[in-house]
Amino acid sequence: MSGLVRGVGLGVGAIAVVAAIAGLVVGWPVLANRDDAGGGAGGTVVLLHGLGRSEANMRILEWRLEALGHRVCNVGYDTRVATIEDATEEVARAIAACSAGTGPVHFVTHSLGGLVLRALLPRHPELGTGRAVMLAPPNQGSEIADRLRDLGWLAPVLGPLAPQLGTRPEDLPKRLPALSIPFGVIAGDDWINPAGPLWLPAPHDGTVSVESTRLEGMSDHIVLPYTHTFIVAAEPVAAQVDTFLRQGRFRSGD
Repeated sequence: MSGLVRGVGLGVGAIAVVAAIAGLVVGWPVLANRDDAGGGAGGTVVLLHGLGRSEANMRILEWRLEALGHRVCNVGYDTRVATIEDATEEVARAIAACSAGTGPVHFVTHSLGGLVLRALLPRHPELGTGRAVMLAPPNQGSEIADRLRDLGWLAPVLGPLAPQLGTRPEDLPKRLPALSIPFGVIAGDDWINPAGPLWLPAPHDGTVSVESTRLEGMSDHIVLPYTHTFIVAAEPVAAQVDTFLRQGRFRSGD
């Protein structure tokens, strides 16, 4: 009987590990509405995706913001690079190519994309001309990254940056500076990843706790009922992003 219990426990642990990795990288398609709308905030809105993903993961948000009148530059970059500086240089080149002469550069980031932005602006301060919205950013690190790093799973599966996303003082979230431009944070508090309640303090989005999304200097912070993955596709999130890019605050009461 004790062997059976141990076997069940190991099975649950293995499921949690696999689910945790899936929660970091997996995205699902969601249908979007692309109704025409009025003018945006001016300039260009740069989208930066998260770990193990691509610009395709931000496509629905791109469509929603375009429908609200924004000019959008959806940037893809390699998240399996050796250092975050490698990622920032790839992103900087893409921004220069798509936003030259268009006015202020705004940013909307998801997860790791927020850390890339925190690393980008000190190296390229000329890009700090607009506002930013960070979606589900691990600004204080993720306890899930701590657990998976200790198990030796992160680097082989997700690349060298992944083990640096934990909560240790030497990890990226604790070492990078805060943003130098006005920014707001949208956190999620729903989850489908079973590793979330096992390893994260509540409330959380299955990958990052709400408390971990906070960052010194933020202009506003709201929590919406979405998971870490689906937060980028939700229409109410796009509406809040639009409001912040225009006004520097989120819409209250949503």
